[in-house]
Amino acid sequence: MASQLRPFRVPERSRGDDNLALVHVNTQNTTPAAATTQPRRKRASKPKVRTGCTTCKIRRVKCDEIKPSCNRCTSTGRKCDGYEYTRDQPSSSTALTVPCPPRAPATQSQLFLPSSLSVTFPGNAKERRIFHYFQVRTVPAFAGSSELDFWNNLVLKVGQQEPVVHNAIVALSTLHEDYQNRNGRFSQDMNTDPSYREALVLYGKALRQLNDRLGKEDRMSAELALISSILFTCFEVLRRNNMSAVIHYSAGMKELARQIKKSREDEAASSQSLSAIPEFQPIPQSELDVLFRVFARYDIQACTFSKPRAEALSLHLSSQPPPFMNLTEVKIHLDNLLISVYQLIKSDLPKYRYWDASSVPPEWLVRHNEAIYTFEAWLTSIESFLQDPSPNLNPAAPTTNTSLILPPHEAKTLLGLRMQVKVALIILKTSIASPTETAFDGFLPDFVEIVTRIEDLADSLSLPEAAPLDNESTAFTMELGIIHPLFIVATKCRDQVVRRRAIKALKRAGREGVWEGPVAAVVAEWVMGTEEAGLQGSEGEVVPERTRIHDIRKDVDYEGRRVLVEAKRSMDQSGWKVWETIRESVPF
Repeated sequence: MASQLRPFRVPERSRGDDNLALVHVNTQNTTPAAATTQPRRKRASKPKVRTGCTTCKIRRVKCDEIKPSCNRCTSTGRKCDGYEYTRDQPSSSTALTVPCPPRAPATQSQLFLPSSLSVTFPGNAKERRIFHYFQVRTVPAFAGSSELDFWNNLVLKVGQQEPVVHNAIVALSTLHEDYQNRNGRFSQDMNTDPSYREALVLYGKALRQLNDRLGKEDRMSAELALISSILFTCFEVLRRNNMSAVIHYSAGMKELARQIKKSREDEAASSQSLSAIPEFQPIPQSELDVLFRVFARYDIQACTFSKPRAEALSLHLSSQPPPFMNLTEVKIHLDNLLISVYQLIKSDLPKYRYWDASSVPPEWLVRHNEAIYTFEAWLTSIESFLQDPSPNLNPAAPTTNTSLILPPHEAKTLLGLRMQVKVALIILKTSIASPTETAFDGFLPDFVEIVTRIEDLADSLSLPEAAPLDNESTAFTMELGIIHPLFIVATKCRDQVVRRRAIKALKRAGREGVWEGPVAAVVAEWVMGTEEAGLQGSEGEVVPERTRIHDIRKDVDYEGRRVLVEAKRSMDQSGWKVWETIRESVPF
């Protein structure tokens, strides 16, 4: 009796699985003898066809090659993305000449993961795709110019091996993709968005896994905690939860300092000769040094925004810049300069601002003056290199092009670092025995230079003005760049024309980590209005000392769309003992 055959359809699992086909299954019981007497039929070998539609190629199924859209796609409700032919395909008079249907441009959410990039990354197809997005989109946004070793090497390597970092990567990249798809726009109904909620779920999963892993006190667990704390910091910054970001990186930085101190003790075999303050290497020598640089950069960013003190570290900066530099070394040296400056201006030094010079401890005066001399020498050398790099290049290193032509994002990063150092030097110079705000009036040429250079950059990039929390015209970056220098100019320069130029430039500056240009412009406009309230509006009118704001603290309430500002100004210009505190909620 002939075997009864019935069709059985293999269930479709996911995109990219094997062919969805009809398979005939024999439902009649067969004996072993019968099985051995039946010769096994060999599958006919046919050459692979490479002319199928793009969709079938991705799904790895046989395409029927019907033009303009194949039946294999349309019969299953899929969109056929058409056909691609290589240039060396032989032409034939009998070949079909039906044109390919027009293809819509691929969006970021439709990126297909090349197997050559992340074939070893664990997880399902969706996680591998989002890991590809992490490589090509998220890493450039967060790495900046000085953290490539951390993101391209350490994070990617550990993320392919450890579930904690794996899930942190997927969470951060999912949130970043959602952020980019929204063009950075903030809205209160964002919490109901499926993609945003998915990122939060993944983030919570990574946090729980890290807590479970920390129960094991080994070196790998400590390294995972350090890497994860950086990823968690970036996650919180991206979703505008800055206080949680500070908590994450502060905890990670304290653990890292402990690890570095322990490593140095092991090398020296004696803890008595080592300082309790961790040593910061000007040129990273190990993975711990790479991690320390990332944490130090995030600490500076928090200090520029609201953090009152920098995490203590020991950084020895040579008093003489090297005779030869390349562009990579210039970026590292600018980073070192910025870290060194903030170790001073976010220490005990600012408390001597309102002291008489004769009362300041001599050791602080010496340290202050030596630091200014060293930092100015470095900045002058770096500016000389950037103006004309050819005399400063190492003659032993072969080069065919000494002109400094940079892509736009590199030019913005480099300009931001230089302006950050310039502004930090201005703050340092006014940190001892400089009680009046009129002390900043002597830096008007520097303020004009900062605004002019940033305006030229914004014009070259065609950056438009934007409202707070509206669609961002420039991509998000974690790099500390041009916003903070512009904010200092807008709040410390009392020249009416220059400060208004700075405020206008802030509205074009986009978002850099915790700093948002349009939001900073709102605060700067409030400061300007408060200081100039009693002026007649005539050109060249001087803002009196009694109305000038000395100290500004700010906290952004994104859901309430307002900035909570606390400012102080002096009511006693002789003894600097009596202060007026102004608290206001500034809407935007």
